Amino acid sequence: MDSLPEEFNEFIYGEPVKSIGTTFCIWSIQNDWKIGDIKLPNDNYKDGSSDLLQLLDGHAVTYKTCAEEYYEQEFKIELIESVFAGNPISKELVLELNSEIENFEALKTELEEIGFENTL
Repeated sequence: MDSLPEEFNEFIYGEPVKSIGTTFCIWSIQNDWKIGDIKLPNDNYKDGSSDLLQLLDGHAVTYKTCAEEYYEQEFKIELIESVFAGNPISKELVLELNSEIENFEALKTELEEIGFENTL
């Protein structure tokens, strides 16, 4: 963590990260991405970042593959591409992705917190 800029110290060394730990750390300052070199004991698996960060490659098909594996169901690529394109999230789209969702108000709040346009 020696290469982590000082401005991130409060986050990385404060709660909850301090208490649960971390296996890798990436950061960006003005879109200049860096990854910290964390030494782990018996590090045959390395830091795990390549597995965990594969979803961030910007490709809808990557997300589709991982989501289908995780949720054990199929998703329409067109729906995922719509989300990736930044199109507003509609109730219809949500229901096509997850027909069991009930709390649209909570979803609306979360989408607004991250600045994702929606029509919920």
